[in-house]
Amino acid sequence: MTAHFYLDGREIPFQPGQNVLEALLAMGRDRDVPYFCYHPALGSLGACRQCAVKLYPHDDKHPPRVMMACLLPASAGLQLVTAESDVRREHAAISELLMRNHPHDCPICDEGGQCHLQDMTVRAGHRLRHYENAKRTFRSQQLGPLIRQEMNRCITCYRCVRFYQDIAGGEDFGVFGSRDRVFFGRLHDGPLESPFAGNLAEVCPTGVFTDKVYHASYLRPWDLETAASICPHCNLGCNTAPGAARGRLRRVRQRHHPDINPYFLCDRGRYGFRHVVHRRRPWRHRLRSREIERDEALDRLTDLLRQGETGFLGSPRADVQDNLAWLALADAYGAPFAAFSDPWQEALAREILALPQAPSLRQLGEAERILILGQALEISPSLRLPVQAALRRGAQLTLASVLPTALDRYGELRRLRPDGYVDAAGDWCRALPSGKRGVILASADALGPAGVHVLRRLQEDLPPGTGVVVAHRAPNLGGAAFFATDGQSQRLREAIRVGRCRHLLALAADPLGEDGDAPFWRQRSSALRISLLDCLPTTTLEAAELQLPMAAVAEREGVFLNYEGRFQAFARVYRPAQYHPHWDPSRSTFPLPAGGMREELALWEPRDLAEALAQRGGRLESFHQRLEFYRHYLCPELPGPGDPGSFIPDALRARFRIGIVPVPHSGTGRWWLSAFHWYGDEAQARFAGELQSLAPVAGVRLAPGQTQAQAMLLTSRDGQTRRYPIVEVAGMAADVLALPPSDLSDLGYHPGERIDALEESAP
Repeated sequence: MTAHFYLDGREIPFQPGQNVLEALLAMGRDRDVPYFCYHPALGSLGACRQCAVKLYPHDDKHPPRVMMACLLPASAGLQLVTAESDVRREHAAISELLMRNHPHDCPICDEGGQCHLQDMTVRAGHRLRHYENAKRTFRSQQLGPLIRQEMNRCITCYRCVRFYQDIAGGEDFGVFGSRDRVFFGRLHDGPLESPFAGNLAEVCPTGVFTDKVYHASYLRPWDLETAASICPHCNLGCNTAPGAARGRLRRVRQRHHPDINPYFLCDRGRYGFRHVVHRRRPWRHRLRSREIERDEALDRLTDLLRQGETGFLGSPRADVQDNLAWLALADAYGAPFAAFSDPWQEALAREILALPQAPSLRQLGEAERILILGQALEISPSLRLPVQAALRRGAQLTLASVLPTALDRYGELRRLRPDGYVDAAGDWCRALPSGKRGVILASADALGPAGVHVLRRLQEDLPPGTGVVVAHRAPNLGGAAFFATDGQSQRLREAIRVGRCRHLLALAADPLGEDGDAPFWRQRSSALRISLLDCLPTTTLEAAELQLPMAAVAEREGVFLNYEGRFQAFARVYRPAQYHPHWDPSRSTFPLPAGGMREELALWEPRDLAEALAQRGGRLESFHQRLEFYRHYLCPELPGPGDPGSFIPDALRARFRIGIVPVPHSGTGRWWLSAFHWYGDEAQARFAGELQSLAPVAGVRLAPGQTQAQAMLLTSRDGQTRRYPIVEVAGMAADVLALPPSDLSDLGYHPGERIDALEESAP
């Protein structure tokens, strides 16, 4: 039987452990009691004094008294009142007090249309301001390219500092002053260091902290088109709500998912969308830099496919259904297909997919023992929030890495070379106490295919409930692995090497750039004609003979498979358009009133392009048959946008547990190679200028005292020499060179291999 209390005579159900305000909000009665400082993720503080209710005792010994709903535990039979005049006066008086120094800037405030202060002030009944003296004023700080501060709007609810320090673990932001001179910010102006700084704009209820990137192209929130979407910047699958207007994406905010991202989003997920409006983004069909029409591009591709020398390349950056359409089209033409351009990446993806279902982020926050291998928190920053939640509950943390990490001070440290990760995982597994819930977080490139394979074998002997989470930058790594049979990538490369495949039709791939083993593709780029469908201005796009503009994630529908094996659908948010300031009769028969026009852009969705090519080639029936077969085999019932998601059955994972794992040749050079990640380092986020302005210094990282040189000269697999400035990192493992993944790909090496280097001394 559900317990109830009473508010103004109405029966309110509650769950054990809830306070009165939480019970009201759970019922959707967020207008019954105004509040400011309470937040579901931050808990109750009672700082704002706004959520007053009158409590009537059950005896004659105590008079009724006013209490704060957020600090009052819900109990059966509790009698509460808000309708009496003294409670209403309390609500209005607190609102007036909080508004005493608030500026009259609602018409130009970025919080307009989503202002919690405005909503609660109206709810509290405050309509007449009595205060006529000079207002308290602050000098707002410059907090970097992402967050804008207007401190004069502050009502001292402490939400910002509670989130930044307690939830995100940041140390460069705090509260200063006393009485009515309390200030929230940094000791000095400067960019916020936390990878979760953008959440301040959502946590703050009054517009003290607003989104500076959104401010640059600001529209009122009610002018935005929004839809349920999925973050495309790593394999966690955080739920998002992009907002667009007038054919342009304006912002991305978090969308609640209780098992993945209940309330917060990392800055890469929030600001990495800028590639969709980048000035170099491909908008038109181009043939050798010449702009062509859509039909000419289709005719060109159809002729190339009929020649029978085409290979198909998918990508873990494209969603499940897009890769599926590419595979079905390749089957219809009897052509080779690979979901990965690099056999090492293909084997890695298959080994990750073969792992048992990983714990959700909510379950990670309940772990009692945690092992972090490599830079998993830098690859997928949102992993840090549940880890810190587990630490607050008393979990024990072990960190094994080449480079220092953000959580080093919280756990036992093991500074290792890349060849030590598997042994560290084995030691931790053997020492795990029986009955303790343990979780291993690993960066995919730290372990490699062989390491993930060993980790899967270790997991078989661990207590039930122990899980493995492997972080990767590709949003659909597992989804692409479904279409990667053993040796598929190697067979495509062999066909290109011997000349059986002279044309490559690629989908959202960058084999000449960041996808891995770029030297192989550079050596054959002169004899290989590339047609690329993409929305990023990548190295491969610049070299492609035929460029096909592709709709970005927010501009199309699709399905990603996240690290858990959870299918999640995303919806189209908007249709992209470009504004032409002057009327062009060739594009429209009627000018817009302002003398210009907005042209809706015809960008390809991969499934539509695949179907059009199948139809022109007379293979439409075969294409549909293969498409339907693969779709039903993979997932007969795909979820819809906004659904919690559905999981792949373990029986389907089993087919990926029998493959042969290639072990990369480690070589005999002096230096071990490792990947260096920072939270904004991802293919799509690399075109977000505001985010990239926070990037660390470029160069090769190594431990202090390893060399007196100023730069390292490294030779790629195809004989090209690259120069990298040296950046010394205190506390880093010795005999290791750490490079960004894009530089490793450029060299043709993988993490865990060894290399020799020439040292360039100062002149």
